[in-house]
Amino acid sequence: MHHPRNGDPDMTNTTRTRTRRDFLALSAAALAGAGIAGCSTLGIGGDSSTASGPAKAPKPINKARTLVAYFSMPETDEPDGMTEDEANSTHVVDGKVLGNTQYVAQIIGQRTGSELFRVETAEKLPRNHGALEDLALEWQEADERPKLKSKIRNFTDYDTIFIGYPIWWYAMPMPVHTFLEEHDFKGKTVILFTTHGGNGLSGTVETVTEKLSDATVVSNGFTISRDDMDDTEGQVREWLRSVG
Repeated sequence: MHHPRNGDPDMTNTTRTRTRRDFLALSAAALAGAGIAGCSTLGIGGDSSTASGPAKAPKPINKARTLVAYFSMPETDEPDGMTEDEANSTHVVDGKVLGNTQYVAQIIGQRTGSELFRVETAEKLPRNHGALEDLALEWQEADERPKLKSKIRNFTDYDTIFIGYPIWWYAMPMPVHTFLEEHDFKGKTVILFTTHGGNGLSGTVETVTEKLSDATVVSNGFTISRDDMDDTEGQVREWLRSVG
């Protein structure tokens, strides 16, 4: 099972026969169709992006025109007595429970002086790990675009957008697809970050680069394992130096 600390809900290692069988079929299709490099179908491999975008932002990041948007789904709000899955989906800071991606987003926001926006679905998502895992797979199999709670009305005010998400079923969660498709990214610089249980960026830089053809997607996305969340501040600091 999962390491009993850190991570947004990890949809890569399940013991349920139906979801594992369906997922392995999906993984094989994705790997064959997209040519993802370094993505293990066992959920334990690393990732190296092959996206053709620039490694750094094309111009210095202007914090007044920068946004950090993120999707994160901690499976509990209670810091005590967590189950293993709940602990894997969260990082506790000063007694407050945060989703892993939420925590990374806050660090990026603090370091860059940027505003934050949380991508949330209109439908309240289940906290139960198994139910959430099944829903994520159903969305992916149906190529569904879950309805979001809100969108950014002043999106034109931003030049640079950091976008963060956990890796679910070796891919970007479907609500993030909705977010990308509901906003006009033409001319904007997009910088990605992920939290994961063993698959790094999992080919999502390529996915976003293809989807946002009118934007500049920086190839040097940030990724951190749920097992390394205590090192987030230092890793984010070094990464931001490399991109900005």
